[in-house]
Amino acid sequence: MTDSADESAPPAPINEPTPDAPATLAQPTATFPPNLEVQSPIERATVQADFIFVTPTAPPSKTPTTTPTVTPTLTLTPTATLTATATATRQLFPTSVIIPVDAPVAAPVDRICDTQWFFIEPRPADCPLSPPTASQGVYQEFENGYMIWFGALQLIYVMYNDATFPRWQAFRDHFTEDMPHFSEEYLNAPRAGLWQPRRGFGLLWRSDSAVRNRIGWATMEWEMPYSLNAQQSADGSLFLNAPDGHVFGLFSATSQWQRYAGRGN
Repeated sequence: MTDSADESAPPAPINEPTPDAPATLAQPTATFPPNLEVQSPIERATVQADFIFVTPTAPPSKTPTTTPTVTPTLTLTPTATLTATATATRQLFPTSVIIPVDAPVAAPVDRICDTQWFFIEPRPADCPLSPPTASQGVYQEFENGYMIWFGALQLIYVMYNDATFPRWQAFRDHFTEDMPHFSEEYLNAPRAGLWQPRRGFGLLWRSDSAVRNRIGWATMEWEMPYSLNAQQSADGSLFLNAPDGHVFGLFSATSQWQRYAGRGN
């Protein structure tokens, strides 16, 4: 062949279709010179000048290949469930705590009274209501008690020496000077050393059998006049002195009386 191409000439480029290109193969339109040797990707072929044999590469498949998608499977791990069991609970109450606290102890203090008692013994716990009252008094002893006349009040106080209540009583003195001082009915005493009382004591003794039976006969033939001091406390108790200096305490709250050996003024 006279008209031949240079064998050293490079082969014509072959275009590879992209995956998104249409799958239809286009017929080559280019006309190659005769005796052109074409190098395919697979092999080299020597063709005659009047035709070209092309071995095309198989086009990509039109059917897309499905890539399996791996979906992660959620594996649930069972969690242990704690079941709460109700149990009886003892109710707690607040506990009181006693805390000892040192407290000052009140020391007894002698009370200062505006007015002093007229006697030394006994000393009442409270103060007298007023200064002592000085009055004419009459005193007489009996088998089972004592009588004191309080001239300023015209009262006769009778103290019984027994356990019957009341243990002391106060009576209004109704004696007047025009009345008889004694009664012949009681001139004869049951034994020697006993006498009927006279004047105001005698009138009360003769007219009130209950007083007479409780106190008995007088052990002093005559009543004894003297200067009487009387003083009262806040609770109503009355204190009277006797001619010998003893003090009688007459307690209104208990109807008791007490004869104290302490000297009165």
